[in-house]
Amino acid sequence: MKKILIYNSKFNFCDISDPFCRMVAEYEQVFGAKNLLKKLEEDKPDAIVFDSEGTDDECLKMIYGILKSPDAPKTAVYLTSDSNLSRFADIGINTFFTKHSLPEGIKQLQNNGRDTKYASLIHRAVDRLRDLANCVEHGIMVMDAAGRINFVNEAAKSILDMDGTELNHRTLDEVFTLHPYIGDAARFDEQPHTTGKGRDLLLSGTLTKIHEDGEQSGSILIFYPVSVRAIDRQKELELLQYQERYHSTQQAAAFKKQMLVIKDEISGTKGSRFFFETYFKPLDIMSGDIYGNMNIKDGRYFLYIIDAMGKGLSASVTALQSSSFINHAVELSIIKNDFDMGKMLSSFLHYIRDRLMEDEALCAVFAMIDTNTDTISVSSFGMPPILAKMKDGTIQKLRTPNMPIMRFMAVKEITDFSLKEVDKLLIYSDGLSESATGDGSLFYDRLPACFGRAATKKHLLKMVNEYITHNEDDITFFFISTEPEDIIAEDSFSVHSCANDLSLAAERINSFMEAQGVDSVEISTFEFAAGEMLMNALEHGSLGLSFRQKQDMIRGGVYDEFIAERTKESSPDYGKAIHIRCRTARTGTDGQKLLTVEITDSGSGFNVSEIFKFSSFDGNLFKIDTKKYNGRGIFITDNLVDGLYYSDKGNTVHIAKVIEG
Repeated sequence: MKKILIYNSKFNFCDISDPFCRMVAEYEQVFGAKNLLKKLEEDKPDAIVFDSEGTDDECLKMIYGILKSPDAPKTAVYLTSDSNLSRFADIGINTFFTKHSLPEGIKQLQNNGRDTKYASLIHRAVDRLRDLANCVEHGIMVMDAAGRINFVNEAAKSILDMDGTELNHRTLDEVFTLHPYIGDAARFDEQPHTTGKGRDLLLSGTLTKIHEDGEQSGSILIFYPVSVRAIDRQKELELLQYQERYHSTQQAAAFKKQMLVIKDEISGTKGSRFFFETYFKPLDIMSGDIYGNMNIKDGRYFLYIIDAMGKGLSASVTALQSSSFINHAVELSIIKNDFDMGKMLSSFLHYIRDRLMEDEALCAVFAMIDTNTDTISVSSFGMPPILAKMKDGTIQKLRTPNMPIMRFMAVKEITDFSLKEVDKLLIYSDGLSESATGDGSLFYDRLPACFGRAATKKHLLKMVNEYITHNEDDITFFFISTEPEDIIAEDSFSVHSCANDLSLAAERINSFMEAQGVDSVEISTFEFAAGEMLMNALEHGSLGLSFRQKQDMIRGGVYDEFIAERTKESSPDYGKAIHIRCRTARTGTDGQKLLTVEITDSGSGFNVSEIFKFSSFDGNLFKIDTKKYNGRGIFITDNLVDGLYYSDKGNTVHIAKVIEG
């Protein structure tokens, strides 16, 4: 090569260190497109070098003209190593890959004595593209403007079972006797194809058309086979997704039904000297465990836990059947004022036996606490014994000899036990005692000690969770406690129904806790919870404000004005006192204490069971819709303290906090 032109429209130098420049004896630098064209006509140079800094849009158009025009001088075009190749590559691909055959273009350069670095670079680039195309699993065909195939990769040959001679320079109509490539459809899914050799295929893919100067200059077809197995698998996945949505809907409906069936009237309440708490953690929405508790309205409280054999729908149906019958029978007897536990059990056993399968068993425990006689009547069918902690600290097990209920065997025996020396009770299903601990043993051995130390349901659960990481069965239990008798400190006072007095009450509760040595962080948490309950006593008790009325006032922006007006000293509501009693009592020999704050208002109360029925469920499985939940303050408080209980009427609340020794 004897002469090259260096075109640089912006700088008056070229990089002579470039290897290409060192290959020639003579080079000339040219400025401006017109001067370059003139030099091309006069000097017929062997090559033109477009420097990277000078490769502007005008240069690119010139390169395109040189490559495209048959009348242009047969001159090699070369770009220095760091030139803007991205835009140039577009021109090269559009020029050689579609309108002309790229191999022919390279061959033309070589045959005309221009085996330049540019031609070699293109040749290597094409080889790499081919290698890449042959590595993919999808079939690739490249067609020119006439629709004839000028490139086909190995995957396409394999999918179609055709070789290069059967594909090259053919149209799609010649390759396929049946295909979907009609019109401008760019994408096709699971479409039938038939090759010229009679092979039937199901293919998916895309056909991309390339346009240049407003005209179609070629197209690229990428496709892959879809097997019958893959289609079946896709249909299975779609069916599975539908089934999951269906099951989710059915589970939500089943949970609503279960909530309608469950009768929970005394959870979170104080009846006579007993505090009642319930915990229900089923493995699934519909489980073999179910429970119920009812206030007989005459100083008696009836509780039961049903544990149907097995898991799944069959056990759930049996549990729901049992609970529905028991609840209905007890409700009728309350209306008639003739509840008798023995008669109710006889009716239930007669009913359920005919509805059990031959190999099915039903475990259950029934208990009635009579605060008039201070006794508990128990009838247990294959359930764990009831644990009773006595006032002297010992743990007793209350048992009855009944076997599990079966189709051909259902004999009942009811045993009465005195509660005069009982401090607390635990009635539970075997899901609690038979849960595995971290060391592989059953929690059964640790349960009596944990129960003996526990002051509330949450306090017991805290100890349970230290040993049990996950349960393999439904867990249901009733935690029934009494107020500790060993009182250490006590403070009782009353305040007016106004915001300022509520603040003073909160400060006094705070001071009482400080005097008991409670940690400052725990004091802040408890003070916030007590503040919620004091505000409830003011709003719903003294002022008689309903939840809906409160929300309407807040939305209307008149809530603060209403509270200020109704709590003035001149208002009749100001004189409605709110009574507070603070107590600290010992609960064991290890220094553990229980702090309780009792708040009583002069209101008409509310239906406690509507709130605490949801609190009995384990929160990890069942989420409460707080938008529809009318007791947000109660819900918040319940999550901040160790125990929360209301009187039957609902106008007295007890807040409990365990103080570790």
